[in-house]
Amino acid sequence: MNLKKIVFLGLTTMALFGACGKDEKAVATKENDNIVLRVSWWGGEDRHKKTIEAIKLFEQAHPNITVKAEYGGWQGWQEKITTQMAGGMAADLMQVNWNWINIFSKDGNGFYDLNQLSSTLDLTQYEQKLLEQCSVNGKLNALPYGVAGRVFLYNKTSFDKAGLEVPTSFKEIKEASVIMKERLGADYFPFEADYYGALLLMLYKLEQETGKPFIVDDKVAYTEEQLKNAADFYLDLVNTKTIPSLEDRAAAGNVQLDQHPSWIIGKFGGTYEWDSASLKWRDSLQEGEQLVVGDYPTDLGPYNSGFTKISMAFAINKDTKYPKETAELLNFIVSNDDAVKALDVSRGIPANKKAVATLEKANLLDPFMLEANNKVISFAGNGIHPLFEHKQLHTELKDIVDNLGYKQITSEEFAKQVLATTNNFLEMNK
Repeated sequence: MNLKKIVFLGLTTMALFGACGKDEKAVATKENDNIVLRVSWWGGEDRHKKTIEAIKLFEQAHPNITVKAEYGGWQGWQEKITTQMAGGMAADLMQVNWNWINIFSKDGNGFYDLNQLSSTLDLTQYEQKLLEQCSVNGKLNALPYGVAGRVFLYNKTSFDKAGLEVPTSFKEIKEASVIMKERLGADYFPFEADYYGALLLMLYKLEQETGKPFIVDDKVAYTEEQLKNAADFYLDLVNTKTIPSLEDRAAAGNVQLDQHPSWIIGKFGGTYEWDSASLKWRDSLQEGEQLVVGDYPTDLGPYNSGFTKISMAFAINKDTKYPKETAELLNFIVSNDDAVKALDVSRGIPANKKAVATLEKANLLDPFMLEANNKVISFAGNGIHPLFEHKQLHTELKDIVDNLGYKQITSEEFAKQVLATTNNFLEMNK
């Protein structure tokens, strides 16, 4: 595609977005008094409606500023933003995926450095570790909107039926397997894991042992021997019938956990899943089953190793004409009491401490979901590399984990393949 076509597409996109902007009221007629800001985001209808409501509140508080909303669904959204960024036509304020920082700002200069706007943005409301994950070369490229992570969820009813306490360690999970099968039946398991859950359990062990995430400095942080031991850890859970094998788990068909019959009726006693989806796992259980948020097992090593990531963030266009006003809009959205209540949890539980307090006071947070998110934050590991969730890498790692789970390769071969595949991918995508 030539440059003229790219620019034309970008202008067309901007024009279409502009049609979605504010049309409720006329704004100040004096050009010097009027500022127009553009804000873009993706999501569903609930997020659109609530974000527009928060924007209206900002406009009421800032009568000289008009905010044009540009929004749509996720499908094709990254391509739209890529076109806008390339053509210098991106919105002043953008909702971004966390890994977009790596895509659009490899040297830290792709977005506005929010450290330069700290007199307007209250950065003290965020954990320093989260701000560091949004920084490149010391430049804060975005504000983290929320944090998502994996938590241990247990069906307390299943453990009660077996006369057991909810486990707090992998040792207790393994011991529970023997008792559950004796008292409830051979098809009861205290825990379960699909291929991705299996991979994350292995990484959980490795980070808890070493204090290092999977990828450091664009290469795998673990040795071949460490990866082999992690694979053996997973295989031991399978061989002792602590968790169902991938083959056994697939007997019900290729279905999500919340739709799996053994989960619904309580034959799978626990899982390691996203806190943001915890209500889904809870509500999928049949009546009478009680889901609880468990403690993170700490019997594998001395380090925090919960799998976490920044769910999404907000960045300011490096070329905006109005950095201070855009920062005022961003700060309003993430911390103003009325705006926070208007947005509710349309983007999940916020990372902003003041916003969380506001939602709690207004009884807008489900206690179960809040407990899960608090545990994620309290036991967070070192986060993930921006390329870890790349579709190509995931596809390749899935094949390797599947081959291990279906006993097509040994733990030694698993370690060699994970090391070679991941490092080759990282080298090609530096």
